[in-house]
Amino acid sequence: MRCINKSTTLPARASLDNSPGITEPRAGRPVPLDCVAGASRKVENYSRTRAAGRAAALFLFHSWVIAPAADVCVLVDGPRIRAAELATVAPAFSALPPEKDLGPAPAGTMVRVFHKPQLAALLSLEGSELPERLCVQRKRDVIPPEVWQTAVNNAMTGICASVPWKAKVLESPRHRFPSGEISFTRAGLAASRGSVHLWRGALLLPDKSSVPVWVSAEIQTRRRVMIVQRPVPAGGQLTSEDFREDEIWVSGVCTGEGESPRIDGMVARHALASGAVVANSDLRRAPAIHRGQSVELEAASGPARLRVSAVAEHDAEVGEKVQLKSSWNGTKLVGRVTGIQKAKVE
Repeated sequence: MRCINKSTTLPARASLDNSPGITEPRAGRPVPLDCVAGASRKVENYSRTRAAGRAAALFLFHSWVIAPAADVCVLVDGPRIRAAELATVAPAFSALPPEKDLGPAPAGTMVRVFHKPQLAALLSLEGSELPERLCVQRKRDVIPPEVWQTAVNNAMTGICASVPWKAKVLESPRHRFPSGEISFTRAGLAASRGSVHLWRGALLLPDKSSVPVWVSAEIQTRRRVMIVQRPVPAGGQLTSEDFREDEIWVSGVCTGEGESPRIDGMVARHALASGAVVANSDLRRAPAIHRGQSVELEAASGPARLRVSAVAEHDAEVGEKVQLKSSWNGTKLVGRVTGIQKAKVE
């Protein structure tokens, strides 16, 4: 038989006369009075258990993660705790060899707390004066701007060894880090407009772990480039007379592209403003077939060759596929461009 909640409101017809229980409003069956008391005890016990659990978790958090202000703390600069480091605040540890390993140092921003019995067990000496609690944490400092600049300079020297470059760190993290070595690679450079780049790297720690870091830096390299001398619309034909070659500072790291863009026979992929620096990605070959042009389409089957006339439905370069419409019956066809106004059915 299930118990009803203590807060259930009984209807007017419910009666306790000549009955060991009360009437349940819906089922109409007698419910023992001790159900209400039992349910109340269960709720009370459950609340006490939850409160005790929260108190225990809070105690452990403050005991093992956060060191109270009154605790004596030791800063260690490495992945292991040495006896000489504890001896700076607990002279009894001077009796041990200075390099004796007493356990792992806490990682990152964590704090490790030793209680007096634990310290006595590490020391193995009776009667020593020891603090009631001693906390250990990794030594952390704010990395100076010149250290970030040096790390970027080292990375640029490795990436652009044979190309003149300029790099200036504009912004870097300001919080504290454990001691380690900063590393930046080409893969960490995020694409950016202009000369300012977000560069992601890593702080390599002595225990082989790493912490992600970043800087915002202005990066330029000196290269010979092609500069357009007149406005060119998208699809406009280009000649060598439209450009001049010059050596200037260009945004970004060295690309490894030693060759200047091919100009003759190329068209602009998009509109180019006068004075713009032109890269190979800004140009494309002139179409061999233009939209609306008549195309000689060749179909082959064994030794037999058949050539028919068709009309191109869009521009296409040599090697690209082109959609065609037969001039004879309007059938839709697809061919591969083989030359000027020529295509072949695949």
